[in-house]
Amino acid sequence: MKTPRIILSLTLILWILSTGIVILDKTTPLIITSIKIYYSLLITSFALLAIIILRFWLKIKGETLVLSFSMSVALLFAIAYVLTWRLEWKTETILYKNLHLQNRTIEFQRMDLGIFGTKSRTIDRMRILPYVEWNKEIRVNEIDPLTWKKVDIDQT
Repeated sequence: MKTPRIILSLTLILWILSTGIVILDKTTPLIITSIKIYYSLLITSFALLAIIILRFWLKIKGETLVLSFSMSVALLFAIAYVLTWRLEWKTETILYKNLHLQNRTIEFQRMDLGIFGTKSRTIDRMRILPYVEWNKEIRVNEIDPLTWKKVDIDQT
C-alpha cells in the first residue's frame, strides 16, 4: 500500500516543478528560449495533472483511465497551445557586452507582429543555463560605460 503513496508524492512533486517553471516563464523575466523545452514542460504539466485527477482523485482504472487520460491531455494541450502562443523576439544587434560577465549582453530585438507591424526593445540578457535566460528591458541611455563594452555585432 505504500507504493501508491510514493507514486502520488513523486507525481505531485514533478507536477509542481513543471508547472512552476512554466508559470515563472510567463510571469517573470525568466525565459525558456527553446520552444521544444517549453512545450515539453507544458505537456508534462498537463499529463501529470490528468494523472493526479483521474487516477488518484477520481480513482479511475484500466482502459477507462487510458482513454480519459489521452483525451484530457489532448484537450488541455489544445487549449493551452492557443492561449500561450508565443511570438518570438529576434535579436538584430548585440549592442554591448559586459566586461565582467561573459554570459551577459545588451541586445536590440524586434518582434514581427504580421499585419500589425513590428515591435522593438532593448534588453539586458543574462544566460543562466542552456535555453534559460533572464531578460529585462532597459534604456540605452542608462548604460554604465565602466561595466559595458560597445560591440555592435549584427545578428541578421
